[in-house]
Amino acid sequence: MGKVKLKYFSRVREIIGKPSELIEVKSKNLQDLIEELQSMGEQYSVLKGEHFVVYSAVDQNMVTDFKASIEGATEIAFFPPMTGG
Repeated sequence: MGKVKLKYFSRVREIIGKPSELIEVKSKNLQDLIEELQSMGEQYSVLKGEHFVVYSAVDQNMVTDFKASIEGATEIAFFPPMTGG
């Protein structure tokens, strides 16, 4: 697929250990990307959202269908729900 900038925020960033990275992506959807990342290291298992909710955005658009295509994307972000007051 090509190089994509992955961005991690808040608790996701803390667990993965970096705010962002530029990687060569072979996957065609988010579900496959998460599996691809997990093969790079156990810390990426946080992206599955098993212990807390993790949201995703592709090119700054929220994505709820993890089978949706990410082909042509330049940026994918992963983050927990945000609150404020």
